[in-house]
Amino acid sequence: MHRLRIARNIRLGIRTLWLHKLRSFLTVLGVVFGVGSVVAMLSVGEGASKEALEQIRKLGSNNIIINSIKPAEDEAISSKRQFLSMYGVLYKDVARIEQTMPTVRRVVPVKIVRKEGRLRERAFEMRLIGTTPVWFELVRRDVLAGRVLSWQDFDDFAPVCVLTEHGARRLLATEHTVGQPIRIGSNTYEVVGIVRSEQSSGGIETPDQLVDAYIPLNVAREHYGDLATRRTSGSYLRERVELHQILVEVSSSEQVEPVAGAIAAMFERFHPKNDVMISVPL
Repeated sequence: MHRLRIARNIRLGIRTLWLHKLRSFLTVLGVVFGVGSVVAMLSVGEGASKEALEQIRKLGSNNIIINSIKPAEDEAISSKRQFLSMYGVLYKDVARIEQTMPTVRRVVPVKIVRKEGRLRERAFEMRLIGTTPVWFELVRRDVLAGRVLSWQDFDDFAPVCVLTEHGARRLLATEHTVGQPIRIGSNTYEVVGIVRSEQSSGGIETPDQLVDAYIPLNVAREHYGDLATRRTSGSYLRERVELHQILVEVSSSEQVEPVAGAIAAMFERFHPKNDVMISVPL
């Protein structure tokens, strides 16, 4: 009796679907679209998660990133003529971290300067990143041609640079890249290597219109100093920033959060203007 009832219900359902073909078709279509939308959303979310994890892996799970930021009070009064804004990470901060935190393995200072790069008739806005050879060990970047910076470059104060793949293609086009001299600002640098481009360079966002070039930190400081002047609508703003970023590598992932807390406490003591931002990729 139970089986007869089930069979009768199935026949009735089929007959109803057959009598209302358009409504049945639209119902099936709605189910298909609904399931497809859910699958697509899950796929996009999974892809974004994997991309984020890949970026974290490239930044280094044992790394701590300290960025200089302009204090809110400086932003509020920056419209004044001839205003000098002093903020950000100091060279002393690098020494403090190295000398007071035994679980820190390596500390890498970073200085950023924007200049115009020129090769004959081609000119682009460039971002010079002054750093040390250790930067390329902490932030994984594939070397596509030539080499990265060396300590010999530091000892010699060598005017050399390492371009990103994106920068090499825009600035040098199809020419032979390694060994090519390019003029950046009022100085000439020799290209000694090309590394793969990434959207984020150790926490430094890379706008599409900029060409990145890595140079020895001591060369960047000697050529450009710590004072930058920016003109805006009849006035000019001077900013003194020693370092724009510090990368800190901790000996183990278990020590990352304690060290980050200790670094935050140190900056609260020596930087009352709140002019730094600490990021922990882990």
